Amino acid sequence: MAGTKIGQLGQELSRTNPWWRSDGWLATDPDLRAAEAHQLGYRSDALDGLDVGALYLLRGPRRVGKTVTVKQAIAELLSEGVPATSIVRVAADGWSANDIRTVVTNVALPPRPPDHPRYWFIDEVSAVTGDWAQQVKWLRDNDSEFADATVCLTGSNAAALTAASGVLAGRRGRTAHPDRSILPIGFRSFSRLLNPDLPELPPLTLSALRTADAYASLIPWLDDLVRMWELYLSYGGYPVSVAAARAGTATPKDFVTDLFNVVFHDAFANSSLSVTTTTAMLARLWASMAAPANLSNIAADVGVSQDVVTRHVGYLRNAYLLWHCPQKAHRTWTPRLRAQDKLYAIDPLIARLAHLRNDAYPDVDPTVLTEMQVGMGLHRAAYAAGTPWADDESLFHVRTPARKEIDFVGQPLAGAAVEGKYTEGGNWKGEAATVNASDWDGILVTRNVLDCSGPDAWAVPAGLFSYLTDT
Repeated sequence: MAGTKIGQLGQELSRTNPWWRSDGWLATDPDLRAAEAHQLGYRSDALDGLDVGALYLLRGPRRVGKTVTVKQAIAELLSEGVPATSIVRVAADGWSANDIRTVVTNVALPPRPPDHPRYWFIDEVSAVTGDWAQQVKWLRDNDSEFADATVCLTGSNAAALTAASGVLAGRRGRTAHPDRSILPIGFRSFSRLLNPDLPELPPLTLSALRTADAYASLIPWLDDLVRMWELYLSYGGYPVSVAAARAGTATPKDFVTDLFNVVFHDAFANSSLSVTTTTAMLARLWASMAAPANLSNIAADVGVSQDVVTRHVGYLRNAYLLWHCPQKAHRTWTPRLRAQDKLYAIDPLIARLAHLRNDAYPDVDPTVLTEMQVGMGLHRAAYAAGTPWADDESLFHVRTPARKEIDFVGQPLAGAAVEGKYTEGGNWKGEAATVNASDWDGILVTRNVLDCSGPDAWAVPAGLFSYLTDT
């Protein structure tokens, strides 16, 4: 390492830790100013309740707001009296693993009060080259100050962060929730950001989805929530797009381009596909979300091999842009081996990306988007209740003996099954035949039909259902 590297790292830290110099850093920080310009007033709780001395991994897709969340957490710590010189933020994207060890052990830091352990926030650590997890492990084992520090590592690479969890086992400190996730804004938060007059009601737990009174209590807001749901299907939960929805403008084209670049240049960094083939694959993949994914058919339609499609599905999952819903095994709450999973985008903007870039590609059908987002909301609710985000065993789809599909079942749903139909007519009862013939208590998520009157399947509008279940 060149002799000047330590000095370069120290200079970079002095620039990226402005709270060391001034209490007024909040007013000039570019990330927080950009968030303030959106006028959302939204703050993620992903880094709330940090236990002193613990080591956290904060996961999530790029452009969802991890850096803003880190800086908001720093501002909160400062407001609680943590000395400014005890908090160190490292923007590690593009660093080497050795740089992390160097900055902790050799770079001069401002003095801190001896009775205040440090807080280290190492941002986008999964983009660091080399074995950064081993370096962090070494520091926790051999550097007494770092061993006592509260450490938060953020990243957008699921494989790297999952591997790091194993390497760092036993070095995470005493904390109940060392793994954190930040996801696109859920429907309930989206709705209240756009309409603060919507009621503050307690959320339904996943074990209480068949609670008729809860849905009936939202009847006065049915029109608002139907319209809000359709906005949500169009805009999704990325903060930049939510801000556009609130302002009544289109999602900025440059943000759509940014998201495509997240896919093409980051998630598909090891791919040799062209922009055209990438776009075609995304369009074909997301069009098939309502059915178990037949990767060979997708490959044939796009003109690539099944191995290529399989690899790129893995890339999307690794970047937190896609989640799996496996088929349930016959008798146990486990995935059925060798069965096709359903594959869902993490957000409507990701699902609609091909169409938003080129309207020659068809938009995703609202019924499919509804199924996707209802499942995403259930998945997000399971995470909020303590299920790790990477766990694909909280939700399943079911293949009945008649070879019909039931969209979502799960042990946390306590015997309920949820299907996204998005109908607005009386024919929903005919569409309930599959779930009524099963052992599940059905809920058909409709566009605007509410009927919880019988012992068989209920009809619940998507806006009401997701307002009560999503975050």
